[in-house]
Amino acid sequence: MSKRILALLLALAMIVGVFAACGDSGNNSSSGGNSSTGSTASTEGGDSSTEGGDDSEPSNVSQGPDPTDEFYAFTCYWYYDWAGIKDWGVDAASKYWGEKFNVDVEFSKPDADPDSKLNIMLTGGDLPDSMILDRGRVLNSAARAGALVEIEQFMYDGCTFKEDISEVSRELQKVDGKLYGVPNWARGSEAVATGGNYGWIINTQTYEDVGSPPLNTMQDLHDYCVKVKEANLNSYTGQSIIPFATTNTNNGFYIYQQFYRSMGARNLVEQYFTQENGKLEICVREPMFVEALKTANQWFNEGLWSAEEFTDDGTMWEEKMTNGRPALMWYDFSQDDSNNFRRVTRENSNGEVSYEVLGDPNSEITKDFPMFPKASEDVKVCYGDENGVIGWNVNVITTAAERPQRIFDLFAYWVSEQGSKEILYGPEGGLWDGTDENGIPKLTKPYADITSDEMNAAGAWIWTQPANSDYIDAIKFAVNEQQPADKRNWVVSLQADLFSQSKENPHEGTKFITDQNTGLTNVLDPQEDLGIKLKAVQDELQVRLPQILMAKDEAEFNKLLEEAVKTCEDNNIDDILAAWQAQYDKNIEVQGFDGYDPAYIGEVYGMDLS
Repeated sequence: MSKRILALLLALAMIVGVFAACGDSGNNSSSGGNSSTGSTASTEGGDSSTEGGDDSEPSNVSQGPDPTDEFYAFTCYWYYDWAGIKDWGVDAASKYWGEKFNVDVEFSKPDADPDSKLNIMLTGGDLPDSMILDRGRVLNSAARAGALVEIEQFMYDGCTFKEDISEVSRELQKVDGKLYGVPNWARGSEAVATGGNYGWIINTQTYEDVGSPPLNTMQDLHDYCVKVKEANLNSYTGQSIIPFATTNTNNGFYIYQQFYRSMGARNLVEQYFTQENGKLEICVREPMFVEALKTANQWFNEGLWSAEEFTDDGTMWEEKMTNGRPALMWYDFSQDDSNNFRRVTRENSNGEVSYEVLGDPNSEITKDFPMFPKASEDVKVCYGDENGVIGWNVNVITTAAERPQRIFDLFAYWVSEQGSKEILYGPEGGLWDGTDENGIPKLTKPYADITSDEMNAAGAWIWTQPANSDYIDAIKFAVNEQQPADKRNWVVSLQADLFSQSKENPHEGTKFITDQNTGLTNVLDPQEDLGIKLKAVQDELQVRLPQILMAKDEAEFNKLLEEAVKTCEDNNIDDILAAWQAQYDKNIEVQGFDGYDPAYIGEVYGMDLS
């Protein structure tokens, strides 16, 4: 694998060059596209605003961090309607940061329809001071509307941001050559994909109640859910058991995602596009995706999951989990480090109920099952998640901010090595005291003995926006290794032992490195014809896919599917696909290989896929 990884590292630098070269292409459709917003940062160096017009470094970089002698309260708006809003200053971590930076942060989110809410903000000028946005279409729209402040101007000499966030990641984040966002969960260009999130999770009590059946295939999972439904079981809190559930979703993604991948499919692109055989396609025209929808629809009509997937908010979903109601979940197990769904369930049930991830080598119940059961014997490989350097979403600062440097200073601190320690375990003197010779925090007691109340009081894992993948993974893996085997962190052990790419123990289903889908959403200007039509396609599928998943019979399923296809085609989906395909092909050419090439993925997984 070393030659391919070396090729990848060289390719990343070349991809950066490609994006930097085409950043000022003249395709921007608003005055905000190629110029700084002109916002003034209050710093020791005075006015640190810049005047744009090209892709060069800002001419007036601030001379230092914003002085903290004056209190500053600012607002931060989550783009996502599912976000769980926390109160600043209640836990030890946010209280410590509030004192350190002399700030108060008020978070908010939309109740529904995030795009409409954001559009009203952008057109009406009623902006929060900072926002948490999706990369691609959403970030591009805000930047090109002139609503955001370019952040390179705040990177004063001595600021560690340039070391904490790699040049590759910073360049790939840029919109029209300008850096507007502090990336969340970005990483450097190292060759190993670490971490892990979504997996199949079973309720241990329910599993035992129905006879502990085998869970080797998707059919096995289906049969397990049917047994649960027929048994008419109640949870430890006396509430009805739900055969299958996943996190609340507005478009069905977390329902259809793994049904699709279980068929040997590649990962979906931007939730609605497929990439089979290296060719991008809208999902509703991909036969394998349609089969996945049919399977999920069958489960729905058999009463194995309900419409509450689309009506629950985050709090309702967490209550279902902690009350021990789901028998089978497709869920981000790493959330146990923030919402403590497993920890709380175990504590409240006096250890009678737990959740275990399929394939977990440390679980006596699930270690012998595949982490991703396949739909049939014909499926050669079930892929894990793609892992690139660019990360997930971004924290941005708007033109409404009175002290943008102060906001940047806080965000930059969170992606620093020290900030990462505090994100993980709260400020020093609480859950940890001092570090070892490698700078790794030393916990004051074994991790497994820390209660959910203690975690919440410390602010551990609450403030992970933005966060630095490299620091977080390195620190938490090292801390976990310090613990006795029976006291280690469940999430970290899963990520280290099952979901992270491993050269020593390669196995099917781990994450793998590829950036072949990078920059696709930057190709089309959202304010021009094809960009507007792309948004219409996405809006259609957001509404239509849940309807298809819950269709009452085959006739309704086919009718809704045909309507979705027609809407996509009426909105020039083939032209959209052609534009994206050109960038996709360029990424693969520069990268030097397709991340799904049997030779490459075979090396990563230790499998012969020839």
